Amino acid sequence: MKGLGFTGPFEIAGFPRLFTAALVSGLGGSLVPIAFALESHRLEPSGWGLTVVLLSLWSGRFIGVFAVQRIRPARNPVRVMILSDLVRFIAQAGLLGWILTLGTDSPPTGAITALSISSGVYGIALAFFQPARFTVIPRLIPLEQRGRVNAWLSVLGDVFAISGPLLGSLVFLSLGFQAILLIDSIGFLVGIVVLAGLRLSRSPSQTTPEASASNGNKRIRAKLPPGINTGLATWLFVALTIGLLGTAGPTLVIEQNSAATWAVTAAFMAAGSLVGSASSLLGFLKKVPWKYLHLLCCLSIATQLLCFLLVPVPVLLWAVGFLGAALTTASGIQWDTLGQSIGDDDQVHTFAVRDQIVNTVGVPAGMLLFGVAGAADAAFLISAGVAGAVALMGVVITFAPQPTAETPRPLPTPVS
Repeated sequence: MKGLGFTGPFEIAGFPRLFTAALVSGLGGSLVPIAFALESHRLEPSGWGLTVVLLSLWSGRFIGVFAVQRIRPARNPVRVMILSDLVRFIAQAGLLGWILTLGTDSPPTGAITALSISSGVYGIALAFFQPARFTVIPRLIPLEQRGRVNAWLSVLGDVFAISGPLLGSLVFLSLGFQAILLIDSIGFLVGIVVLAGLRLSRSPSQTTPEASASNGNKRIRAKLPPGINTGLATWLFVALTIGLLGTAGPTLVIEQNSAATWAVTAAFMAAGSLVGSASSLLGFLKKVPWKYLHLLCCLSIATQLLCFLLVPVPVLLWAVGFLGAALTTASGIQWDTLGQSIGDDDQVHTFAVRDQIVNTVGVPAGMLLFGVAGAADAAFLISAGVAGAVALMGVVITFAPQPTAETPRPLPTPVS
């Protein structure tokens, strides 16, 4: 197994199904954000409609992430993934049926309400899907191949992030919003069928049915290994900076240069993320300890934010954007691999839930922070402060204990 190349994960029973499910459901999912934005603007050009839809999506995510931490990890997380896909299918297919039955022409309030309900339900289901898939990987993949598995899934996400807005716009303009809902709904159905044939190994740490019944749905508070909570704290600042860059980037670059400069900067950032995934897939950074890779990640995005503020030279913006995205993605892949290898099911589930909370809270908080700072005429002060804080957190992590993976153990016999 150790001699397998970068395509090695596809030789492991079960991973082709997991990857195929991510491919078919991710294709439709990559079209949805731009489609919902365009449809909301078409229905209500003043902007309140899009605001309501986005708030519904993020409210659903918040409800979901804080709900999922209150339940025990599923004995079979594949079933949670299937149920999540089913709920998201119902959300999208239900919205499609509503549009086909009642239309969206007038008044816009009804259509915006329907989009908001679909977004909220979608967000709740997504919050259950991500930790479930995270915990599937250590049950399916040997320790030495988990890094490449995470890299493959990251590459797929990067490709969709680059192509999704363009393809979504083309499909929306040529075939309409209903076509995107149909594609997304079909993708979820295909994903459900593919996942239904996935068989996991029984975890040695799994509790017996009697113990699970006696514990009920008691909230899990598994103790995480040394260094993990410090790492989560640093990722909160990274997520905050990413959210800040998402709003400060276009605002500052367009203001100091042009919209075309920002478009090229965004393209370099997307390409950098893809290169970070590919580097992890090919094993270029495998020998670099995570905490030093994360230090480079924190320093690079701090530099990126400072360049947006102080040095609006296009070539420099493109370079720091590319480097920051590449290092952030590479650090994230290695961090996920550590989290999937820290111990038993309860610890992996706790890690996945807390990591999801960090990102769900940090990114929108960063977006909101720049908006508040701009209204208070303190954008420079706040942005510089965040840049300094994330750089400091990168230094802090180098003094924390390095999280280590568990001793590899044989995967038990697959069971249904």
